[in-house]
Amino acid sequence: VINLGGKNLLLGSDMLIEDTHFSFSSAAPEQVGHKALAVCLSDCAAMAGKPLAALVSISKPAAAEIRIVKQIFEGILNLAKDYSCPIVGGDTCSGTEKLTIDISLLGICEDRDPVLRSGAKSGDTIYVTGKLGGSILGKHICFDPKVRQARWMAKHLPLHAMIDISDGLSSDLNHICEASNCGAELKSDWLESAISPEAKKLAQKDNISPIEHALNDGEDFELLAAISLPPEKLPELPQNITLLPIGKITAEPDVKIIYPNSSGKKLAPEGYNHFL
Repeated sequence: VINLGGKNLLLGSDMLIEDTHFSFSSAAPEQVGHKALAVCLSDCAAMAGKPLAALVSISKPAAAEIRIVKQIFEGILNLAKDYSCPIVGGDTCSGTEKLTIDISLLGICEDRDPVLRSGAKSGDTIYVTGKLGGSILGKHICFDPKVRQARWMAKHLPLHAMIDISDGLSSDLNHICEASNCGAELKSDWLESAISPEAKKLAQKDNISPIEHALNDGEDFELLAAISLPPEKLPELPQNITLLPIGKITAEPDVKIIYPNSSGKKLAPEGYNHFL
């Protein structure tokens, strides 16, 4: 966040690397382009910002066809149009081992301060904007960033902190708690309603429980928010917004998951780690 002449400008960047963040065996180039910009827009959404413009840089292997690069740009441009976020420049080069896309995004918070990770307060209810887990079955490529939803939430709700779930719920909740100097208690029975059908489908194949998929699978790109209203006091939400309560922010620094008839189990950040 950069304050420039009284305006809060948002700067962000994301890099996608072939066979790490996407594979052409399971995603069309246009879908890859969509994801490359969508992950940046999701970061902007996490601060309740409005996207203004983006820079796109692509490096392709020497043997890769230029046709693929053009199709990737088509996917980027289609999403950019949907969110009024023009592509204003960037760079291209050739020779890397894997095709790599790097996008930098400029956004703005027009009439309010950006929503940060550091504002969560004891007593806040923890919400997510959609079902979690199993994103590898397709959602990690084909998702719509919650830009419009986040701006509505920031305007109409007492929203204290927010992050987009890219590394996994367990990791990203810990990020909020570390930044806010607080703790959290997830309620397992509440979390059950936030488990995606894809997480349940994966659980049948890999013997990892659906709730573990919901906690630790990355790239859901839902918003994780701390809001000082319990579910029964939420106002009527627009049709494009879902808020699923999953727990509470606490004063103690521990992050736990509470199962029925138990005092709780420490919730370690076991989502995606970029350096492992």
